[in-house]
Amino acid sequence: MRGKISRTILLTLLFLAAHPDSLPACAACYGDTDAPMSKGLTWAISVLVAIIGGVLAGVVAFFIRTVKHSEIVTEDAVAGGQPTK
Repeated sequence: MRGKISRTILLTLLFLAAHPDSLPACAACYGDTDAPMSKGLTWAISVLVAIIGGVLAGVVAFFIRTVKHSEIVTEDAVAGGQPTK
């Protein structure tokens, strides 16, 4: 079953690559910047960039916090005290 699906996808991609004029371009590709589709596409890209940026900022903040917390725990362990939270 999996082989049939991947074969179908591969054949579809090969067909589209062989006949590029059969693919209609959207309003953004034609350059009509006042079209509603172009405005929607711009907003969609902006929202996706903001979401991805927020997630990446959270990942970076997590690792910075983890490194700082490990330094505190290490300093407490060297001093002979109990690690604090």
